[in-house]
Amino acid sequence: MLNDVGAARRWDTAAALAVIEGRLAMPFVWGSDANDCVSATAAVIRAHSGHDPIAGLFWSDEAQARAVIASLGGFEAAISSRLSPIEAAMAQRFDAAMVMMPEGPLLAIVEGDSLVGPGRRKQLRLPRHRMVRAWTVRGR
Repeated sequence: MLNDVGAARRWDTAAALAVIEGRLAMPFVWGSDANDCVSATAAVIRAHSGHDPIAGLFWSDEAQARAVIASLGGFEAAISSRLSPIEAAMAQRFDAAMVMMPEGPLLAIVEGDSLVGPGRRKQLRLPRHRMVRAWTVRGR
């Protein structure tokens, strides 16, 4: 696979799985280098592909996260500005997925038949059929 500048992209499954495993018991914490749904998803994507989908973005609390999202046109537009949108049915392992939760959208990682992302107390695993949107780093 080639990335957007033409260099060979690495696909490191073991590193991505280690990031997921390392966050199993982590609570939700806002921050671009913490454990909210976007930073957690970005950490897995970085480990898997070497692509940093949140490069140049910074937030340390919910208000700052909402401001970054608003500046990029809203949640879906913000993710689409950094990753390639695809049909949810086409999502592969380690792609990003959006799930609607009572408190709003949650960005998660596709594990296969399940999705994984940070919950308020620890990592959540949700069934794949809950995915309403998907994005991939393949082709970016």
